Amino acid sequence: MELKTTYGAWACVAGAGEGLGAAFAFGLARRGFNLILIDLDPEKLSEVEAAVRRTHAVQLVSLCVDLVDRESIQPIMAAIESSGCRFLVYNAAYGPVRPFLQNTPDELDRYIQVNMATPMQLAHRFAALHSGRKAGLLLISSLAGWRGTRYVVPYAASKAFTWNLAEGLHYEREGVGLDIGLCTLGPVDTPNYRSFFPRQPLLQPKAMAPQAVAEYALRRFGRRLFLFPGFSTAFSHFLLNRVLPRSWASGLHNAVMKRLWRLNERENSK
Repeated sequence: MELKTTYGAWACVAGAGEGLGAAFAFGLARRGFNLILIDLDPEKLSEVEAAVRRTHAVQLVSLCVDLVDRESIQPIMAAIESSGCRFLVYNAAYGPVRPFLQNTPDELDRYIQVNMATPMQLAHRFAALHSGRKAGLLLISSLAGWRGTRYVVPYAASKAFTWNLAEGLHYEREGVGLDIGLCTLGPVDTPNYRSFFPRQPLLQPKAMAPQAVAEYALRRFGRRLFLFPGFSTAFSHFLLNRVLPRSWASGLHNAVMKRLWRLNERENSK
């Protein structure tokens, strides 16, 4: 599918300041899209904007907003509506790795707002704006969202929400113009990932480059709902969801997380 031919001249990326979001911005710019870039960090947003301008002759609109703020949806939708943007990537997420009880009440609210409430509100407004017209919405989930996961409990729960939001919208809106994609991630070499794993863990699948993940998702968007970039991600999903009983799969998945947590503690204690 030629994305720009299908979805018009403008695309929006929420969470575009670094890592995977920046990779989506560059991938869309290479395809000729003008961009609406959204991020919390003004310096990172400015750096991505400048880098895109240096390498691609596209128009750019940057919005520095905190997606935990319920009012953040207003300027985003205003930019989408005024530009005629019909392709939206919601990459923004809050997901530190820590025991559940180490999260503060305010941090728990941030998981809910950034990972669930804001994308649902944006999806609702975006779908209503383009009702009857061709548009695309790409949401980002995680293998952690397919089962309860220790040390990322609220993040995993929020990504299960994303999976259900995408799947439900796909079936409800198919045939009326709104294409939905759900990109499910394994390890991705982003600043957040490197903050927890400064070195590549032994026996852990190598983290994918953000550019490879973004390119996979953009190339396959519109062909299928569920997108699993990389062999290890696709194989892990197949093994844990199609082969093993859920109790075995969850036990194995959480045993791996426990081992990685202990490895991280040892690394940090050196």
